[in-house]
Parts: sequence; C-alpha cells; structure tokens
Amino acid sequence: MEKERMFKILIGLKITIIVIALILVILNINVISVIHARESESLPVIKYETYTSMELSLFYFIIILAAINIILIIFKRFEQIRPYFFALTPIILIILLIFLNLNPHSIIINPTGWPPTQLDVLEIGAIFAIILQIFLAIDSIVMLYREGFLKKYFYFIVILIAAFLLSDLIHEGGHAFFILISGGNITQFYPFPVIMGGEFNAGFVSYSNVPSSFVPLVLLGGEIFQWLTLGIVTGILYLRKPKKPLKFLLAILLILSILDFPLYAINNSMGFPHWFLIGSTNGDIIMFSALTEFPLLILLIVAVIQLILGVLLLYYLIYKQRNHFFD
Repeated sequence: MEKERMFKILIGLKITIIVIALILVILNINVISVIHARESESLPVIKYETYTSMELSLFYFIIILAAINIILIIFKRFEQIRPYFFALTPIILIILLIFLNLNPHSIIINPTGWPPTQLDVLEIGAIFAIILQIFLAIDSIVMLYREGFLKKYFYFIVILIAAFLLSDLIHEGGHAFFILISGGNITQFYPFPVIMGGEFNAGFVSYSNVPSSFVPLVLLGGEIFQWLTLGIVTGILYLRKPKKPLKFLLAILLILSILDFPLYAINNSMGFPHWFLIGSTNGDIIMFSALTEFPLLILLIVAVIQLILGVLLLYYLIYKQRNHFFD
C-alpha cells in the first residue's frame, strides 16, 4: 500500500510538471536570448535573437519524458524495462541543461542565423524550465530508489556511454573504411561527440582525393557498417545468449543501429538534428540523395520499414525469447 501511495504521489508530480510545461508553451514566454554569427561575403554579421517556449524543444522533451514515465508506471507489462528509462531520464535532462547553456543552437527547433549560436541571456522561461527539469529528475531518482535500482545506476550509465561511443566509432569507421579503400585521404577523424562550427555532432570525418564515383559509397559507409552491426548483434543475442554486461551493451548497440538510418532520413528531411538534439541537420542520407538524385521518398520509406521491423525485432527478443535484455 505504501509503495502504491508513493507511486500515486510521483505520478501526480509528473502530471503537474506536464500541465505547467504545456501552459508555458501555450503562453509562448521568452526562454533564451542568443547571439547568431551569420557569415556574409565579407565579415560575420552578429544577430541577437530571443526564442520562446514554442520555438525550443526543451519543454516538449520535458512533457514527453514525464508522459513516458507515467505510462511505464501505469502499465505493469513494462516493469522489466521501466527502471532503465527512469535511469535514462535524468541523463537526458542533464544533456538538455548543458545544451541550454553551452550550445543552445541544438535545442532551437528551427534556428535562424548561422552557427555558432552563443547564449546571451537566460529569460524567465529558462528559469521555469530548469525548475521543471530538476523536479522531474528528482522524481525519476526517487522512482529508481523505490524500484531498488539506484545501486545499479552507475553501472547503467557506464554501459550506456560505452554503447554510444562504440556506435559512434562504428558509424564514423564505416565512412573511414570506404575513404581508405577508394584511395582517398582522411583529413579529420572524430569517432566521438564533438562541437564543430558551433554545432554538436555525434562524430565527424572529412576527406580528400576520393574519386567522385566513390563519394556516394563513402556517404553511406556509416549506415552500411550500422546494418552489419545490426545483423551481427542480432545473431549474437539470439544464438549465443551472452551474459551481462556484454548482453546489456549489445542490447543498447542493437537499438542504436536500428535507429541510426531512420532518424537520419526522417529527422533530417524535416530539418531536425539526427538524434533530435545532436547531430547534423543535413547529414549523410540527405547528401546522398542530393548527390545521386536518388529519390528521398524511397529512402524515407526504407527508413520507416527499418524502424517498424526493428521494433518488432526488439519485441521478439525481449518478450518472446528467454534471452531477455534486462534480466
């Protein structure tokens, strides 16, 4: 009874956070003032601009995170995975706070001007957003404590970061591989998150002397390696049934390899960053389509199909097989 009562209190707090965030979005209050450095033909043109709650992804993420937390609490069939999402929630909120202060360009839905975008002033909306994020993070940590998961929290974070870094290495390594076999030269190689040109990128590779006929393959190199990873990891999880922590690492790597191409194609086609908050808004798939004149619509259809099949695969591995991801 005490546990149920605590869950009701925490759900009530999440609902309150959602309602307040929605009101702030509807009121469209000022959140941040930024400085855009826009390149002209001669000198940079500095432009000051204020963004409101409707124009930032910040409040939408708060609403979505709180809503998913509520769904995971209400429906018991998600008991196996909900501690991991509770653990992920504070991490996402911390990343949002970092971007708000250090790289606000990443949370502006449709930024005007040209990066870099530098924070000038935190407006009243930012104060409300920070307070909501703090309460939501505390709420999630309390849920972790009630679930008896708090001791595993550090372990989860380490494995999660390792999986993201490995996924970055695989993707950028794919580009590098096809650059090298084409006879080209790698001029820059960052197989890890990096801020370049004022934008936060998950990774970056630049090259020279690649034959024009090989450029489309270089652009798709990251996805080709992710597709190979998807197949290899699925085989290992299905046939080998590895033990933790390798099983958990491979599970996250599988999810990332499933999402990589769909998010590139779908998000970039709408002008959003690859991973919603970070990554290029004009990435490999868009450039491949523009260079080869291959219809973007077909790539989007393939992306949606991959996303659907990926969700079905995860459902099969988690719920239909004894090889549970999160045992």
